[in-house]
Amino acid sequence: MSSEQQQQQQNVSGGPAPAVAIGPEPSPVSHAESLDSIMEKLRSTPLFMTDLADAGEGNDAVEALKSLAYDEPPEEMATNLKNEGNDCFKCKKFKDAVQYYTRALDYDGHDNRDLKVSLLTNRAAANLELQNYGRVIQDCADALRLKPDNSKALFRSAKACLALRKFEEARECCKWGLEVDPGNRELVRLQAQIRDTVEAEERKVREREEREREKARVRDLLRRAVEIRKGLTFDNTGSKGRAKDAYPWENSSDREVVLDESTGHLLWPAFFLYPEAKESDFVEKFDEATTLGEMLEVVLAEPPAWDNRENPKYTVDSVDTYFLHRPIGGFDEDERLVKVGMNTCLGTVLDHERYVIRDGIPSFVVLPRKGAFTEQFIDRYRKLRQAKESAVRKVAA
Repeated sequence: MSSEQQQQQQNVSGGPAPAVAIGPEPSPVSHAESLDSIMEKLRSTPLFMTDLADAGEGNDAVEALKSLAYDEPPEEMATNLKNEGNDCFKCKKFKDAVQYYTRALDYDGHDNRDLKVSLLTNRAAANLELQNYGRVIQDCADALRLKPDNSKALFRSAKACLALRKFEEARECCKWGLEVDPGNRELVRLQAQIRDTVEAEERKVREREEREREKARVRDLLRRAVEIRKGLTFDNTGSKGRAKDAYPWENSSDREVVLDESTGHLLWPAFFLYPEAKESDFVEKFDEATTLGEMLEVVLAEPPAWDNRENPKYTVDSVDTYFLHRPIGGFDEDERLVKVGMNTCLGTVLDHERYVIRDGIPSFVVLPRKGAFTEQFIDRYRKLRQAKESAVRKVAA
């Protein structure tokens, strides 16, 4: 319709003519749906297919592309994959390199022995970086079956054996490698490294064996020293983590009695317990020939942090020492408080018929000579004793 005819129609109708759309009509499909549709069509077009194997048969275009992909000689394909693997190795992409070398080795139809040996040794090099030492040794062994004088296979096999601490095999690989390639500096350096490592390991073994012999000697001396002191009584019924072959005085900690070989004295670990303050002191080596008073002079030389520093309550002259006696297998009500004189040697106390060394560590209770707490503490054990004696009398009656 011409512009003049439109004008006439407008005049006839008495109003403006309806607007006419210019360009293609808008699609009712969204942009995302349209893009997905385009990609699907592209994937169905042979030139843009990502997997020709799944494209099916009967399509001439697909078959033509397949022939282009697979008509390359296997040896050339393997060489190209090897070069891809080498590029990955140079970029330290060792996992990708292994995959390329493996794909190249999977190609059949060529008899290039040198290429296969190169692929095997290259894959061994990549696996060496990945610490896959077992695979390194396998690939090197396969390469050596094809080419026994391959120094790379021998070098990498030696490195893997060294990492696995197979020292004899590592040495043999180096020896073999230097026979076929005497000037190989890498093999010379590796041979020296293996020698140094073996010497260091042998030295460690000798030192460990010497320590074990010395430990056994000291332990046996201690055993004889303890067994001579026939009055010692031990109880480990509540101890945990002890070795099955442990002696009664041994425990699961490093706090154990030792023998002073110069004097023949036993040096005991010991606890001093202060029940009023709910505190304790640990003595690492309490000589059996030392008196309790002498040891407390050392322990209480300075007022404890929990005592009154200006007017200390705990001094050698103002405390008494005790030990708690509980028969082996006994209960709380069987426990008794036994006073020990300050001038008594530790060895004499431990030899007492009522003293039981529990978990290999003697312990002593320290109480102020005066005070309400001391009176109550002593009275508690007095009542336990009286109750026990009363029960015995009733049974006897």
